[in-house]
Amino acid sequence: MTSVPTTADAVPARGPRCHCGATITHTPGKRPRVYCSDRCRKAAKRALGLPTTTGVAGPAEANPDRRLGTTGETTTRAGQSPVPAAGEAKADTTGTRSRDGRWTLREGLQRVTADKGLKGCGRSAIAGGVGVVLNGQTAHLSGVATCGKIHLCPVCSAKIRAARSEEIDTVTGAWQAAGHGLAMMTLTLRHYRRMPLGTTRKRERGGLVGVQHDAWITAFGARAGKMWQRLQTEHGIVGYVRVWECTVGPDHGWHPHFHVLLFTSRPWTRDDADAFEAAARARWVRSVERAGGYRPNDKGLKVDVPRPEDAQQFSRYLFKNQDGKARFEKWTPGAELARADLKTGRRAARMPFEVAEGAAAGLADDVPLWHEYEYAAHGIRAAYWSNGLRALLAELVELDERTDEEIAAEEIGGDGVALIPAETWHSHVVRHRGRSLDLIRAAESGGVPAVRALVAEWGLVWGRDVLPAPDPDDDQTA
Repeated sequence: MTSVPTTADAVPARGPRCHCGATITHTPGKRPRVYCSDRCRKAAKRALGLPTTTGVAGPAEANPDRRLGTTGETTTRAGQSPVPAAGEAKADTTGTRSRDGRWTLREGLQRVTADKGLKGCGRSAIAGGVGVVLNGQTAHLSGVATCGKIHLCPVCSAKIRAARSEEIDTVTGAWQAAGHGLAMMTLTLRHYRRMPLGTTRKRERGGLVGVQHDAWITAFGARAGKMWQRLQTEHGIVGYVRVWECTVGPDHGWHPHFHVLLFTSRPWTRDDADAFEAAARARWVRSVERAGGYRPNDKGLKVDVPRPEDAQQFSRYLFKNQDGKARFEKWTPGAELARADLKTGRRAARMPFEVAEGAAAGLADDVPLWHEYEYAAHGIRAAYWSNGLRALLAELVELDERTDEEIAAEEIGGDGVALIPAETWHSHVVRHRGRSLDLIRAAESGGVPAVRALVAEWGLVWGRDVLPAPDPDDDQTA
């Protein structure tokens, strides 16, 4: 049985590291540390020109302009507006739902992330060179590695969640057209500011996500038993899609929760939903307590039933992409399950990509939060389909069988604009912030002439350092 750690014994953390390179120890139940020692904390403050007194203010009293390093571009909190360093582009933290905003955020995260996959996403050339390709009015890069990290990478997440949202929209529409019903179950935990997010990794399982997943297993999952099977039969539940989501707030800390889209054999009335909600809540409460969590209140489990005209809203609500506000009435089933990249937290709570904006800007409060989140999100499925549901839905519609990695790596094709050899790519593009985005912007604005002018500004020679795209009609065979 998993429980929330309450001891004061320090446990070595395998994720975050201090700026000096040392592993940071973490005390369960307390806010993650930024520095490995008081000496490093003072050294960092001296570098930032901050007081080095030992009386460290709590999170609520922290200096809003405190940052790690000297290259923070912008912030996401009221009162924080540091000036960008000379020669650096200002990060677009107000438009992370745009293509350019996602690329800028990914570049910023790559300076602070501990995840190897995210570090190389969009940077590592997987062949002899990187192509600049123009498809209509939209340009993209070909031949670069992608990480496929739906929880961590703003670029890959948007592509994956868009595909998953579209799939949920398709299957829910077909399901209802066949005379069946849908309902949304939301599962939450009681949580407090000092509770760690935790992890589901073997031998380290614990914290809020450990309790959350262990409670699910015994309430509705693999160890739920015959009573759960009987409850599904009584209410006509054919299957479900479970989606994981997480926010963080200044007052109550981390808030991991599940959205579960229930597929029912017939449409439910509000009375049907209330009857199932009462029975399911009792199971959830018992399972959370057994897993070591605090007893959930009456809002710990709720069930929503859409009006027929609103049923498609479930999709967008489920797959929103971790950085945009959304009212349930404005979303389709696929977007609510999948589009967390289009959400922002409610009230003072923030979605992970909002935290990522602060971490990418170097805010000392957000860097450890992001490290804690990316360590906790490792191995957690963004969407889980119950056994047999996809096979049943495949009889109604064609399903998307691609993996997240395949979706993220898929290229849309188009007309070649330029070919950048791997040596040039790594020495003259990747090492300079914003240049990869500048390439596709130039291709979109003026095609080959604009790209040639751009690389000339960088001091590169067209035809030697950067090559014209090969003609697809040329016969390359011997």
